[in-house]
Amino acid sequence: MAMTAKQLELQLERLKKLESNVTFQFGNVAKLMELDAIEHLQGSDLNLTAFRVLRTVETFERISMADLARHMVTDNAQISRTASNLRSRGMVEFESDPGNQRRKMVVLTEAGRAKLGDLNVKFEARQDAVRQCLGDELCSALTECFERLRVHFAR
Repeated sequence: MAMTAKQLELQLERLKKLESNVTFQFGNVAKLMELDAIEHLQGSDLNLTAFRVLRTVETFERISMADLARHMVTDNAQISRTASNLRSRGMVEFESDPGNQRRKMVVLTEAGRAKLGDLNVKFEARQDAVRQCLGDELCSALTECFERLRVHFAR
């Protein structure tokens, strides 16, 4: 059944209303970026969560499971499962924290560093493409906006 001009106008107005909702837009962009990252991981043996764990551990060099979950905004159980899987594959190791024996620290192995090295070219190109799309000024402004939103939603 063909839509009338009036129905098409109404649909367009509804779409405009939805697209003017900034949180809806953030959700869409986040999902598109996630799908893009998954596409960049094709051909590797990592899923997105495993890649993010490796990247976060690389950034901090040595990080507790709890801090890893907090920085990734992911539940502890998923982080534990993913880190344990990466450990069984030789990409991370667990160390005890001298100040707290119950606390597990995660560190990259050479195999984990090599895996990230293999993926760096793709993800650096992805980062460069975003910078080229937005420009340095907008990227800096966006970074500031994200920090404000993190503070707002972390309450």
